Amino acid sequence: MRFQALTEVCERLSSTTKRNQMTDVAAEFLKALDDGEVEPAASMMLGRAFPKWDQRTLDVSWATISATIQRLTKTDWKEFSAAFRETGDVGSATQAVFEKNKIRRQSTLFENPLTILEVRRVLEAVAESTGQGARERKERLVETLFGRAQPLEAKYLVKIMLGEMRTGFHEGLMEAAVSKAFSIPLKTVQRAAMFVGDIGEVASVSKIQGAEAVAGLGFKVFRPIKPMLASTAENVDEPLKEYGGKTAFEYKLDGARIQIHKVHDKVMIFSRRLTDVTESLPEVTKQIQNELKAKEAILEGEVIAVGQDGSPLPFQHLMRRFRRVTEVEAMTSEIPVKLYLFDAMYLDGESLISLPYAERRKKLAEAAGSIPFTEQIVTGNSAEAKRFMRRAVDGGHEGLVAKRLDGP
Repeated sequence: MRFQALTEVCERLSSTTKRNQMTDVAAEFLKALDDGEVEPAASMMLGRAFPKWDQRTLDVSWATISATIQRLTKTDWKEFSAAFRETGDVGSATQAVFEKNKIRRQSTLFENPLTILEVRRVLEAVAESTGQGARERKERLVETLFGRAQPLEAKYLVKIMLGEMRTGFHEGLMEAAVSKAFSIPLKTVQRAAMFVGDIGEVASVSKIQGAEAVAGLGFKVFRPIKPMLASTAENVDEPLKEYGGKTAFEYKLDGARIQIHKVHDKVMIFSRRLTDVTESLPEVTKQIQNELKAKEAILEGEVIAVGQDGSPLPFQHLMRRFRRVTEVEAMTSEIPVKLYLFDAMYLDGESLISLPYAERRKKLAEAAGSIPFTEQIVTGNSAEAKRFMRRAVDGGHEGLVAKRLDGP
């Protein structure tokens, strides 16, 4: 399939706000793809060079991309800036300067058209260019792509490389499109996407193996999982009423949510955005290795920065740890962190996500050793919940998280 076809689909998606129409357009396109094109196409339609779980990055700056565009189109920055002011979008501005200067790019007419798989292969080569001379290799590869691109293709190459698709077509709509394209129940698709951490992979399995294989997808340790999200309540009475009485209230810490994966002594830690942050948290890795009794696990927790007296520090201090890629050991002394666990999704070969929350917490307690949990009370009493809320805030925390005891 030509890359041009994918860009035309993206244009159609960006031209409507109707969810059903977007789903129909994407579903028809997915059905028309060859087996090996489904995951790359699904990822690119969502503005990703690679699957969501894939830790590879392009490491190509806008400066490199814009210099390549100016060189190929023989435009200057003033001309590009004018196009950007008119369109308000770097992809659209790129398309505009390509169209305006296409007469200068006649050599592209003699090139073979780009395909979806070719674009993926070049992006992989860009990501895998490391070491001495990597910057020059990346620049040559980027120029190869844009040198063969037609104006609309150039627009979406920029969007994919910068991760700024902005068509209004998001992951939830892609799940609906996969469901429709391959006649698989939406809940089955959503569950599978959570397990494997990427809707593109689910789309590929749907196309190649069908509904039964999608239903059979499970956790892959070291493959980060989409986190379960909360919604906001105005006060403690709201969840008490919605949950019909007894509710688990836990401190909402001013830290960073992390997902911990472990097999024997190997530990990987992922951020809420599914980025590998293992190297930033060596003491957490060591704590899991030493304390966690399970041989295999996928857990969720929160890390907070703490002061010398053990009191929580603002979130900004913790961010200094995540941004530091060198001298991490020195930072562990300067900004110590503390881990609190709050949920378990997988322990020693057993998926726990269908179990009630109270039972998951109990199983987590059996495996956690001396690793602390987020502080919790279980109550149906509004006054008690309010007192707990005040204690959390007075202790330097953000508030509370309310959880349904029988919630999966």
